[in-house]
Amino acid sequence: MIDGEGGTLLPGLIDAHVHMEALSDLENAVKYGVTTMLDMAAHSTEFINSLKKRPGFSDVLTCYTAALYPIDDPKGFVADQVNKGADYIKIIIEDQPRMAEKALSPETITALTEAAHEHKLLVFAHAVSMATFKTAIDAGVDIITHIPVEAPITQSLIEEMLEKGIITVPTSGMMKKTIAFLNRMPNLNLDSQNIDIILKTLMNAGIPVIAGTDANHAPFAPARIDHGIGLLDEIEAFVAAGMTPVQALQSATSLPAKLFGFKDRGMIKPGHRADLLLVDGDPTTDINALHKVKRVWVNGIESFINE
Repeated sequence: MIDGEGGTLLPGLIDAHVHMEALSDLENAVKYGVTTMLDMAAHSTEFINSLKKRPGFSDVLTCYTAALYPIDDPKGFVADQVNKGADYIKIIIEDQPRMAEKALSPETITALTEAAHEHKLLVFAHAVSMATFKTAIDAGVDIITHIPVEAPITQSLIEEMLEKGIITVPTSGMMKKTIAFLNRMPNLNLDSQNIDIILKTLMNAGIPVIAGTDANHAPFAPARIDHGIGLLDEIEAFVAAGMTPVQALQSATSLPAKLFGFKDRGMIKPGHRADLLLVDGDPTTDINALHKVKRVWVNGIESFINE
């Protein structure tokens, strides 16, 4: 028996887009109640496996290697990831001029997606422009991570996403920082307000919006997002864009668990993992209460106490 002292008990949070680079990433995540992390490209099989199944630390799922450069054998690529134990497949879709010769063709993207579905795996697609969104939709991917940077998303793309049941992990915090980074280049003047507009458009259209951060501290990334606290910031951004606090909390708990097929988490329920977060206050009415973490448990092990 534990005295909650008037706080609120929540399911552990799920970050649907991270990049793992050190054990400290797990340590930082659990301090903020992030108990499940979806890694979207590992430095090496050995490294990411060393972070998995650590008692008291966030559960790490991974795609292992993301499909980025031209692939001669899409089925073989997917089979290789499956043999490693991949939880899903990640495809990088690019249309930048500097990537033109190295980017995956639409035919390869479709073949990769079909191969993943043959293995009953979901496909996450990286897309940051209107053109790459269209390519991802046409290929039949399940989840598009990121959102276009150049302009508000078109109604035709929204309708296609709805028709195909495509899910979005917008990583809005990362996209705003990416725009700030890109605007340092000559002749670019992207508007970060487009991100807020797109978020509201996706929500109002009824497309499932899932919380993910693109958390990383890689030197080559356009922006750094901290593990753990970055997810709280993303959830708060969802509220600012029009979600209720309850809907925003669901975007990082029960909704990804349901849509991604995680049958053992995302809710406080007998038989589920005891991934739990106790906060001071009530985040269902005041989302800022998420920052007042009191205690965290991962699979029943108390992992953090704020004394």
